[in-house]
Amino acid sequence: MKYFEFGKKNKELMVLLHGGGTSYLGVLPTAKKIAEKYHVVLLAYDGFNPSEPETVFQSLAYEAGCLEDYIIKNYGGKVDILYGLSYGCRTLMQVLEDNRLEITTTIADGMPLRDYPDIKSDFLKEVYLFFFTGTFFVIMGRAGKLRKKFLAKITGRSPEEADRILYTKASWKSWKNQDRCLIGKKTDYSVFRNTDMHIWYGIKGTVDKKLSANLEELKAKGYPFTCKIFEDMGHGGLIGENTERFIEEVDAVHRHDRA
Repeated sequence: MKYFEFGKKNKELMVLLHGGGTSYLGVLPTAKKIAEKYHVVLLAYDGFNPSEPETVFQSLAYEAGCLEDYIIKNYGGKVDILYGLSYGCRTLMQVLEDNRLEITTTIADGMPLRDYPDIKSDFLKEVYLFFFTGTFFVIMGRAGKLRKKFLAKITGRSPEEADRILYTKASWKSWKNQDRCLIGKKTDYSVFRNTDMHIWYGIKGTVDKKLSANLEELKAKGYPFTCKIFEDMGHGGLIGENTERFIEEVDAVHRHDRA
C-alpha cells in the first residue's frame, strides 16, 4: 500500500479513497488541485497501484487497517474530511468502525447500499466470484476500446475519462480478493453516528441509480446522514471531471459540519 501526499503545509487533512478496479490515477489531478487548500492523502490500494505492480490486494479489512494505523501514527487519529468513491465507500465504512479515529466530515460518493450474498460453501463462493467478479474483471480489468465505451456509457462518464481511470494490470487474484472478503459481511450503518455523514450519487448513468436503489429504505431506518443527488453527473464524475465543483461541494458540507 502506498500513500501520496500533497499540500502538507495546509492545516486540514483530507483522505481520498478511490474506487475498486481502478488506480489512484483516476483522482490524482483533483487531489493535486485540492492540495491548494487541504493537506491531501491519496491512498493507492495494493494490487491496483501502477507504481507497485507486484503487490496483491489481500482484503478490505487489511487495507483499511493499514490506513487506520497510518492515520494514528502520522496524524494522531484525526481526519477533517474522509472521502470514498464507489468501492472506496466500503473501505470508508470499515475505517469508521475504528473508535481510535476522530473524523469530522465523511463523504461517500456512489456508495453501494446492497450487501454481498451470505454464502457459506467455499465451492459456491468460487462459483459466485467466477461469474460476478469475472464479469467486472472482463469489462474493467481487461477492457478494450469497445468495453471502455460501454463502461463510459453506464457510468455517465466520457470515454477519455474511462480510459484514464481504468487499471488493466491488476491480477485476477486481486480482483477476487476485493469481493471475497465482502461475501457474508453485513454493513454496519450505525457507524454513521461516528461522523457527519454525507452520501452523494451522480445519476447521469445507470450505475448510481442501481447503487442507490435501497436509499429510501436506509432513510427510513433513521440513520443520521444527508444525501445529495447530482443529475448532471455520472458515477464519480465530480471528483473525476469537475474539480472546481467538487471542491465547492466538499467545502459546503465541511463548513456546515464544523459549524
